[in-house]
Amino acid sequence: MIPMPRLLTSGLVPERQAQTYRKPSQAAAAKHVRETPVRPLLLDTAVLLWWLQDPARLSRVARSRLATVQDTPLLVSAVSFWEIGLKAQRGQLDLGDTFNGFMTRIESMSGLSILPVDLAIWRQVLALEWDHRDPVDRIIVATAMQHHATLVSSDRVIRAFYSQTVW
Repeated sequence: MIPMPRLLTSGLVPERQAQTYRKPSQAAAAKHVRETPVRPLLLDTAVLLWWLQDPARLSRVARSRLATVQDTPLLVSAVSFWEIGLKAQRGQLDLGDTFNGFMTRIESMSGLSILPVDLAIWRQVLALEWDHRDPVDRIIVATAMQHHATLVSSDRVIRAFYSQTVW
């Protein structure tokens, strides 16, 4: 069982305007060819938990990217919460609260968008030419691809497959 203290939010989430993430359209991307668009950051499940609970476990690069997210959309796939909920139910993860209480706090965080697993992502999951059987990892990578996001992950298998991953 991984002990987890209460959710620590002070100092971890930069103060900024609440925003809703919208995937950039191809027309908008073409309109700003000269500008280098800021890629959103998508956190995998472990990185999300470490960022909230134990930031010392993050790499120097990950801490640096997350410390400067004021101008960068910060994303999490809804599948990460399914994974967190399952681990909490099995006693492998102590959230320091009920799952619903944990989710309420996450949903109230300014600047963090939770992305649904929609039909486009399921199609991307099935189109991945990647012999990796973990469905959560496949969904997270497909989500990063669909949203043109930089994925923040410590997972070596993910980093070897998806070139837009930082750790």
